[in-house]
This record gives sequence, C-alpha cells and structure tokens, in this order.
Amino acid sequence: MKKELLIILSLILFSHAGNAQQRKNDVLSWVDPFIGTGGHGHTFPGATTPFGMIQLSPDQNTKSGDWDWCSGYHYSSKTIMGFSHNHLSGTGWADLGDILVMPTVGKIKMLPGSEDKPESGYRSTFSHEKETASPGYYSVMLDSYGIKAELTASPRVGFHKYTFPKSEESNVIIDPTNKIFGNIYHTLVSIEGNNKIKGYCYSNGWGGKRFAYFVMEFSKPFKSYGTYSEGKIKENEKIALAKDAKAYVRFSTEENESIEVKVSLSPVSTEGAQENFDAEAKNVNFAKAKETAQNTWRDLINRFQVTGGTDDQRKIFYTGVYHTFIAPNLYMDTNGDYVAAQENMNTKWFTNYSTYSYWDGFRATHPLLTIMDQKHTKEFANSLISRYTDRKDHMPIWELCGYDNFCMLGYHSVSVIWDAISKGVPGIDQEKAFAAMKDASLTDKMSSSDGGGGLNDYIKLGYTPSENGASVSATLEYAYDDWCIQQLAEKLGKKDEAEVYKKRSLSFLNTFNKENNHFWPKQKNGEFLPDFTLNDWKKLQPHWVSGNIWAYDFFVPHKIDEMMDLYGGKKGFEEKLDKTFTQELKMIGEQHVDISGFIGSLGFGDEPGHHVPYLYNYAGVPYKTQKMVKFIRDNMYAAKPDGIVNNEDCGQMSAWYIFSSLGFYPVTPGKPVYAIGAPQFPKVALKLENGKTFTVIADKISDKNIYVQKMFLNGKEFKSWEINHSDIMNGGELKFVMGSKPVQ
Repeated sequence: MKKELLIILSLILFSHAGNAQQRKNDVLSWVDPFIGTGGHGHTFPGATTPFGMIQLSPDQNTKSGDWDWCSGYHYSSKTIMGFSHNHLSGTGWADLGDILVMPTVGKIKMLPGSEDKPESGYRSTFSHEKETASPGYYSVMLDSYGIKAELTASPRVGFHKYTFPKSEESNVIIDPTNKIFGNIYHTLVSIEGNNKIKGYCYSNGWGGKRFAYFVMEFSKPFKSYGTYSEGKIKENEKIALAKDAKAYVRFSTEENESIEVKVSLSPVSTEGAQENFDAEAKNVNFAKAKETAQNTWRDLINRFQVTGGTDDQRKIFYTGVYHTFIAPNLYMDTNGDYVAAQENMNTKWFTNYSTYSYWDGFRATHPLLTIMDQKHTKEFANSLISRYTDRKDHMPIWELCGYDNFCMLGYHSVSVIWDAISKGVPGIDQEKAFAAMKDASLTDKMSSSDGGGGLNDYIKLGYTPSENGASVSATLEYAYDDWCIQQLAEKLGKKDEAEVYKKRSLSFLNTFNKENNHFWPKQKNGEFLPDFTLNDWKKLQPHWVSGNIWAYDFFVPHKIDEMMDLYGGKKGFEEKLDKTFTQELKMIGEQHVDISGFIGSLGFGDEPGHHVPYLYNYAGVPYKTQKMVKFIRDNMYAAKPDGIVNNEDCGQMSAWYIFSSLGFYPVTPGKPVYAIGAPQFPKVALKLENGKTFTVIADKISDKNIYVQKMFLNGKEFKSWEINHSDIMNGGELKFVMGSKPVQ
C-alpha cells in the first residue's frame, strides 16, 4: 500500500512539474500587463486583442485631476468601480472608458461611490493577490461582493464572466455615463426582452464629440430590471434618455453560478453594433472568446523568439512586444462604417484605424511594425491618407476616435507613411500619399497641449519665431517632416516640389545659435532671444516641448553630418554628447511631468531623446552607444508595475526596448537603415510575414561582455555601423561577438 501511495504521489508531482514547465514554455507567461500600471506608465491591465477596438479593463478613478489614472487604472488604487470597454495605453492624457459594467450583490446602487468610501456606491474593494492578467484575459475578485470577474475580448466585442455567490439579489449595473476625463451630453439605455440591452453615450473629450453605441446580451434572463435617470431609480422601466441615464438588471444565483455578458461597440450606430455582435459574438461563449484572443496573441508574440537572458529581461521584452501591438486601434464596423473628423463615413478599400500617437510612435513603434507587421502598417498609412482623399480634411497630428486633438507638434503622419514607402511596404498609393503629405505640411495647426504651431511663419521665415509656443521644437520637427516629403517627391520625380522641401528641411540651420551652442528661440525680427539661464524650467517651457532643450539639441535625424558640423565636427559632437549625459541639472521651478528618467541632462522618459544614445556611432565612438544602451535598458525599465520610467505612449517606450535588445535602432525613420547598438540576449529570432527568419546572435554576451568586438552578416564580416532594412527582410543571421573592452 505504501508503495502504491508513493507511486501516486510521484505521478502527481511529475504532473505538476510538467504543467509548470508547460506554462513557462508558453510565451504568454512572459507577458505581464501590470508593467506600466504603476508610476507614470499609464498602461491598463485589461483584455484586448492586437490593434482591437475593445480594451476591456477595470476603472478606478476617472476625474481629470487624477493624471496617473489616464488609462482608468493605477496600481496604487484599492477599489474598482467597474469594467469599461475602451482605454488608452500609456498616454499622457485620456478619454474613453465607454459603457461601464459592474456586478454587485445586495441593494441596487447606481452611483459608484468614492475610493475612501466604496460602500457608498457600487464600487468594490479588491487586492492584487486575487487579480491576474495576461494577453487577452483579466480576472479579479471583487471582495465587497464575493464576485469573481473575468474579462476577454474580440476586436469589437467585450466578453464578461461574473461568478456570483448564492443570492436573490445578484445585480449588474450598466453605466454609460462613465468617462475618463470626458464630459457627457446624454445617454440612452433600452432594455429589450429579458436578456438584452441597447443604447449609447454621447460625449465630448480628447476624442472630440462622439457617440459610443452598444449592444449587450446576457447568458441568463433577468429576474427584474430598471433604469436610472435624473438621480432616481425607476423599477421596471425599460427606457431612459437623460444626461445620467443608466440601467440595472437582477438575477437569482446559486453558489458559484456564472453569468456571461457580451457587449459590442460601434462609433456609428446601434445597427452597426448589432452587426459587430452578430459577426464576432453570436454563438461564442466566454471560454471560446478567451481561447481565440489568447491564441491570437500567442501567434503574434511568438514571432519574437528569445533565447537566454534573465527572467526579468525576458518579461520586460515580451511585455514590450504586447504593448507595442495594442495601438493604433480598429475604429470601423464590420460593414465598413467608421468616423473621421467627426463625420460618419463608409469604405471598402481599407480598414480604418485611429489612436495615432505619432509624436511618440513615429520614432520606433512604427519602424518596428515595418519589420514585423507590414499588413497593419499598410492599413495605418491608408487610414491616414484617407483623411485627405476621402474625408477631404487634413491628416492628423494626434488622432483619437477619428478626431484630431492637435496634441504635440509636427505633422508626423508624413514620417509614418514615408517610412513605410521607403521600406517597400506594398499597397500604398504613392501619389495619393504625396498629396496628403503635402497638404499636411501647409496646414497650420495650433498644438492643444504645448502652444506650438506657427507653420505659416515657418514657411515664410524659414523658422518658427519665438512669439509662437514651443518654437524651437516646432522648427526642428517641421524640418524633419519636410525631409520625408522631399524624399517621396524625389521618388515620384517631382523635382520642383523636391527642391521646395529640401530647402525647408534645412530650416534647422536658421535656429542654431553659434554663441551658446544650442538650437535657440529666434524672434520674428530675425534676432535670437537674449541668452538666459538654463536652470529655470519656467524659462525653458515656452520655447521647447516640455522644456526639453537637451534632447532637441540633437533632433536633426535627417541631417546628422550637418548637425555634427554645427558642434565642431565629430570630436565636438562627441564632447557635446558626453556633457549632456554627465552634467546633472540643478533646476528651479516646476518640472514638467514628462521630463523624467534623467541621464545627466537628458530626460529619457520623454521621446525626443530616444535616438540620442545612438548618435555616438556617427561621432566615431560606437562603444559609447553600446555602453549607454545597456545602461538605459538596465535602469529605465523593470519587471514591476512602475517599471516604465514615464508614459508608455502607445508602444514607443516598449519599441525602444525591443530594438535596443535586438542590437539596432531606427535613428532616422524614413531611411531604410538602422544604427547598430548592442544586443541583450544570446539569441533572438524574428519570424517575418514573408516566411523568412532573421536571427540575431550575441556570442559571449554577459554582464561584463557588453561591447561589440566584431560582427558577421550571414557569415561574412560586417564592418558598418548601420544595417539595411533589406538585410533584415531577406532573412539570415547577424552575429555579434561581444567582449569586455571597448573597440575604438
């Protein structure tokens, strides 16, 4: 008998060990959606699909004063007020949070209550110990009610599963008035039959004036129901239309009984929401939806196959891949209906996407997608171009829900489109692209967040004068974007227009002040502003985005040789970089929240400086790039909730880490080359859409062996500090031989 027990025990232990190993071998186990939900990362932990319309996630605080709740969730909170269906990933401002759903037990409460007094409303306490998240799935125990909440998603439908205790008062609250930092005009709820609710929310926020239509279906008939409007609960009423219209439904449940809720959204109509529901949720239960969502993520993330490295490094890397593929977001019904510039549209020639955080993502997010996801890259480009060709509007600066909120500076849509064209992404009409790009470069838009603009003066004077906000940043960004337009003009044989944009691309020369060695604010009269101290944030904020003069001193990615000449050639440029990375700031005044992650004077947490570590290559000292890249990987990222040094910004912070772990980086988006850095893992294989594999090997890599000694491309010694995009897309192997001493 004892022998039989030992055999059974051994089999059980072997089974557990096998299951644990199987889980560890699953690439999804390396993704932690809680990374970035603490600190100022502004990510959300809920369920979504790659580039999907739905991001079904918990909301905690949604008032505009709670900046760290831009995604609706922050790791520091101890309560949850419900689960809404769309969220922004890592941005510095917020909207969305559409159609909140909250399960409760007991008395019907139609207001959420407060964080410090959750019992005053339908809000619930929770603990992180009873909360889990992985790509396509989220769950939490709502401790106030003893309800386990589980979430998953398809592109246009959110799937909820609520496991209740035994109760005659098991409720689901439907609150369309929920909005993250937004304002409500009115909402509609309509209870239809005994298991269905339809309605919409009409609101105004960062995504403009917009409708969010929904169709909601329950797996079990209601026992009773009611609505709420004008501050009153109205039992047995089926329809409410008001600024505060909500609904509730009630069930009798047995212990551990699960009720599933499916919610589809549409930006255009209830009919569109119903069609989306029928296409993605009809005859699909929670388990099937979860399986599909997780398999979709599994297939995508497995395109990146990492060997070696520490557990934390792999977790940061794979979570970065996950974050990079969340936005832009699908913004179109299955029937082709979508919204652009606040007008309902319909198309069959492209799939429409929105959430374009291009001031951030043009730098690395979208260049990474030109390697790993050209299919979506084409759709993103065509969506942007259509704003000009179909909507007869202009391409956006920062688009959310089809609305340009004018956030930040430049017209970086042109960078994303030209970068795709320069790398041979198929399916983009280049003549239409040029027309849209040219229009964007002639449309003066005032930045809603930093006061920039001044494009008309820039065209007239050759620089943006200091009388305009963020004038130095604007001049430098416009000049780079104009270079992108020049490149496409040359490709299309438009010589006259190419000359115009070539001249404009050199405008950075007009704002360089030789007296103080900075790109500097220049007045309309042609004179630079008098020199002023750089230790006062108030002096810097009016002239640079976020006051980040030290990053913008290096923002001439399209003319690096000319920029180096301004600083005295390679040696002077190296010294300028050294000083920036070593001279600590002693600032006074209020610091902009986006200036963070300081390395000397450079705030790595804000995107304009992301390419700066790689500029040492061009000064002839690539070993300094290699050392700095490793320093940033090790110190600005961590496998914990506050593991991103600032706003994740729709994949940009993550894309930097991914590129910088592979060993190369797109210093100049729009040039089909990448600057060499230093790899992090012994081996990474990239599975490309064309069926080929590009593998990066780091021979002898270790904590001490951080410097590149030699490189081999497909077996032949490789001596360039740039690798061509075509070399990657053709497949093959880039081998680094690493060592502990710098190679001069």
